[in-house]
Amino acid sequence: MTTAQNATEVAVAGVVLKLSREPSTGASLTANTQPDGRYEFLKLEPGAYSIFISAPGFKAVSKQIVFNPQEQKVQDFKLELEAVSEKVEVSETAAEISTESSAPPPVTVTSTQLITLPTPQEKVKDIIAIAPGVIKTLDSKLAFKGADENQSLLLVNSARTTDPVTGSFSAPIPTDAVESFSVNKTPYDASLGSFSGGLTAIETKPPEDKWDFKVRGVVPQVRGKEGHIVGLSEAIPGVAFDAPIIPHKLLFSEVFQYDMKKYTIEGLPWPDDVSKKQGFNSFSTLEAILSPNHVLTLTVNAFPLRWQNYDISALIPIPASNDLNQSGVAVGLADRYQLASGAVVSFISQYMRFDSNAHGHGTADMTINPEGYGGNYFNQWSRRGKEFQAVPSYQFPQKHWHGDHEIRVGVDVDWRAFYGTTESNPIHILSENNSLRTNITFASTSAQSPSDTSISEFFQDHWIWNPQWSFDFGARLSSETGGWSAAFAPRAGVAYSPSTSGKTIIRAGAGIFYGLLPLLAASYTANPTRTVTEFDSDGTQIGLPVTYSNVYAGKMNPLISSTLPNQTGTSPRNFTWNGQIQQKLRNDMKLTVGYLDSHTSYLFTVSPYTSTTGGPSFMALANTGSSHYRELELTLHYAFAERDQVNVSYIWSQARGDLNSLSSIFVPFAAPVVRPDVYGILPSDVPNRLVGYGIFAIPWKMTFSPLLDVHTGFAYSSIDERQQYVGTPNDQRFPTYLSLDLKVYREFRVPFLGKRSGKVHHFRFGVYTLNVTDHHNFSTVYNNVASPYYGRFVGFLYRHEGMFLDFVD
Repeated sequence: MTTAQNATEVAVAGVVLKLSREPSTGASLTANTQPDGRYEFLKLEPGAYSIFISAPGFKAVSKQIVFNPQEQKVQDFKLELEAVSEKVEVSETAAEISTESSAPPPVTVTSTQLITLPTPQEKVKDIIAIAPGVIKTLDSKLAFKGADENQSLLLVNSARTTDPVTGSFSAPIPTDAVESFSVNKTPYDASLGSFSGGLTAIETKPPEDKWDFKVRGVVPQVRGKEGHIVGLSEAIPGVAFDAPIIPHKLLFSEVFQYDMKKYTIEGLPWPDDVSKKQGFNSFSTLEAILSPNHVLTLTVNAFPLRWQNYDISALIPIPASNDLNQSGVAVGLADRYQLASGAVVSFISQYMRFDSNAHGHGTADMTINPEGYGGNYFNQWSRRGKEFQAVPSYQFPQKHWHGDHEIRVGVDVDWRAFYGTTESNPIHILSENNSLRTNITFASTSAQSPSDTSISEFFQDHWIWNPQWSFDFGARLSSETGGWSAAFAPRAGVAYSPSTSGKTIIRAGAGIFYGLLPLLAASYTANPTRTVTEFDSDGTQIGLPVTYSNVYAGKMNPLISSTLPNQTGTSPRNFTWNGQIQQKLRNDMKLTVGYLDSHTSYLFTVSPYTSTTGGPSFMALANTGSSHYRELELTLHYAFAERDQVNVSYIWSQARGDLNSLSSIFVPFAAPVVRPDVYGILPSDVPNRLVGYGIFAIPWKMTFSPLLDVHTGFAYSSIDERQQYVGTPNDQRFPTYLSLDLKVYREFRVPFLGKRSGKVHHFRFGVYTLNVTDHHNFSTVYNNVASPYYGRFVGFLYRHEGMFLDFVD
């Protein structure tokens, strides 16, 4: 399956073909094109057939074919674009976008790229950060256009799949279940909502209409110490199989992946320098083809995980670290039906159960000194989260009025709740000579059991005026029990090609986005109340202990307001606008230049308010926080052979905002010290970044892929003995980050297997190297000015090599 632009043919993956008998029997077979554009129908009886192809952005194609007994046919199709466009490249390259889309194209990664790019474990979350505008911070969170991961959204088959309590991307999908995923900073489509940051959308593979079996991760990685093997460092074995329960009617697939990884932390003594995660991921799909126009899909995703010594570092030894455990299951149902008129009715629903808990390694009081943490971590919690989402929608038949209109309407209903408990032990802040400077104690608290319901209606019109102009208009109206009673979010975009050649495409758009109320905000007042007592250098108590009550403050100062709100009443709101130019420099090369501006308001922040008159003091949750992100992006994409490609981006950006966001105080673990909130440089601020990757076919039928990421070092703050800011927060920087990773592999045919059936089997063998240059990408710094090690950077990933062996078919 190919499409053509200026006589260049490019393979197109993911196109659905329907094959029906003639005369019609009411039944049909379906097949999807593979990354190389190929498709296959097996075990067909002799006779006449019709093939029908309909793909978004292309003209529909149909053809009649006659099969004779014992005959095999090769039938090629060439798709034609409905409007002016650049060439479409999905097969093993980043997709190019036609003027039919007014929103900037998302960064799309196919399943082939997922296993080809050199990343630690071929996980979606590892690769998301290659997208311009997405940064993986020092604490392993993702930041989308300056917004925390918790403000962004992860969709799996169009359903929300984030932690219902925190919003984190904590529900993994096994590698072999992923068809493709995309990262979008500006999704102006009004059917997409309930987030104020960025959007990541994963599409999983449908079951094959044939028996198939794959094995991956056969070779585990070993750990060495002083020339000796001391155990395993990594093991990710997995199996995947497809089984047609009723051929052409009821199809099943299962992907199971075990995941064990040990992280060695530089700066801690051996053997107490290992963080270990262990779990498995099972993704099951049952697809019922009820008719040629009606498909029902059921998915079940299970993902238990245990992470020991999660947060150890050179400043946090194992006794003072946290263990994190989670278990969850997501059950999704998608029902899609195409009417004879061409209209499409769809219903997407998902129920998720997500349980998690975290605890330290004992009940000893926690200590904090200028060199880091001691004792046991002070806080432990347990949460049982639930979420149900239902999204019915209707896409009208194409309308013709001053061009073509594709109109969609729908409703998005989301209910979330959790039951949780939390408990905190005392904290002692010590000076360099171990004298007590601050003592923090906590009162017991009741259980947390908040819930929230959001109902949104959306309307979206995609209008192709003519081959050079297209527009998108949409709006979303939301009502939330714990957030806005009415939140109106209009969005609009335009795309223009100055000539019918489509070599230049200009895009611009703007939109308003509302996030969901964080359940941690809804349950904020149930957190333990803290009492702080200060001491001078000789151990004498300074003044009376100060107790900080947890309250909602809204936009008020709790010290001077007689009445405070009893509920949140808002959720984060974002306004984003952008402009972009895509220029085709030649048939195999394009340049993209874009500017983006994103401003978020009504962010929830936590800050202490201390009375100077002896009155009550408060640890207040306010909704006055904000952030502002600006970005200039230049991306060059060069596809110079059927599979070879290079993608390089330079990004200038600026991220500013309130430092005490709710997620920074409570996710993944409660902060022991809460400083006064300050607006300034965000931890995700990276003014300059160069990121690029390549995929090359090299001699001896091997595939080679490098991945380069160079950016300004992360910001950090200096603090004093009492753990308070010294000078301007985040005015210091880590050294420049530089990572070069390499991967090379080859597929070999398995001898003897498949000789009778005629099916060819392969295995993939390869090697990889992470951090080839052994660059010191530090993860920790002694930032306390009272420490003799102040300013010393520690903790980095040494160069790491490994190999892998997968049976791919």
